[in-house]
Amino acid sequence: MCESNDTERIIIPPTKAWEIVSQADKAYLRECPCRVLAQNCPRDTWEVCLLFESASQEELQGARPISTAEALSILETAADRRAIHNLFYTHHGQKVTEICSCCTCCCRPLRRIKAEGNYSAQLRSEYVAVTDPALCTDCGSCEESCFFEARWIKDGTLQLITEQCFGCGRCMESCPEGAIRLEREAGHGIEIPACV
Repeated sequence: MCESNDTERIIIPPTKAWEIVSQADKAYLRECPCRVLAQNCPRDTWEVCLLFESASQEELQGARPISTAEALSILETAADRRAIHNLFYTHHGQKVTEICSCCTCCCRPLRRIKAEGNYSAQLRSEYVAVTDPALCTDCGSCEESCFFEARWIKDGTLQLITEQCFGCGRCMESCPEGAIRLEREAGHGIEIPACV
């Protein structure tokens, strides 16, 4: 997905992606251009970009219509692979156009942002991951899963940089103790547009 002047992008948790797809009237599927180019992921995972009626004809090129059940299956597989869901929408009209289930090994924008280290300047979300200290054992699983380097273990204790957490849910899925939950945080990011 190439962002135009009228396109915004935010990171959403898997549950929000599921909700949006469930409410969409029509869904389309196409190959992820980043995966096609990098070829780091298995060939059968390249078709992962979900588009909706509000997408432009240019964006829909090469996409095929799929059922809601198929679209939800795509999301489920992506979640199992700990994808980061990027939601694209038009700045004018707040119309959802696409959900990209981005892998960390192929996604050019995410890898570029990580190399530059300026996450908060380029990424937004309405969610942040919150850890329950009573349940956390400081095992480090969330540190290993956090692409945005928001979590790390220092002197045996979990540390968190809230500004670098975008509520993608990878840490929550990896936590063996169920100590992490996603919460909306006012002022942390921007409100997710209304579902299609």
